[in-house]
Amino acid sequence: MKMNDMDMNSDQPSFNSNDQVDLTGLAPAQAPAYSAGEQVTVLVDHVMGDMVMKMKGAPATIVAGYHTRAYAVTFYTNDGSHELVTDHKWIIQREIEGQTDDSAPLADGTEITMLANHMPGMRGAKATIVSSQVSNVYIVDVAPFEGQKAMNNHRWLLQSELKAK
Repeated sequence: MKMNDMDMNSDQPSFNSNDQVDLTGLAPAQAPAYSAGEQVTVLVDHVMGDMVMKMKGAPATIVAGYHTRAYAVTFYTNDGSHELVTDHKWIIQREIEGQTDDSAPLADGTEITMLANHMPGMRGAKATIVSSQVSNVYIVDVAPFEGQKAMNNHRWLLQSELKAK
């Protein structure tokens, strides 16, 4: 299933794509490769369960860049579908319950509760950390691409997952 097959503005009371973790005070990108408004090309697809966010090769616009620890996680959605989402990339440190930007890194295998709300069934779901890295991370607007609808304010892509146009 592609992301455009799912209504990201679903009528589910638990999901509102505009209801995201506040980024006030998050450290800006360090020596960023990209600035807000810059055009880039996405180098990866991201997979969420059986949904593929088709982005590899897509044009995108940088909305904002930050420097923080990003985590790949595996979890079951908590929206009633109980869908397994394997190696979801990415959530950031402050999108984990009980964590702040200054918290110590969490080890691979650590079980967490997510505050991130990137997709239905994510916020409040229990997850297991698969991997993590400190990086510049970006919020991007991804243009329509190969049948995929546009994605505004997509969180998150690592600096290494983008290239200048």
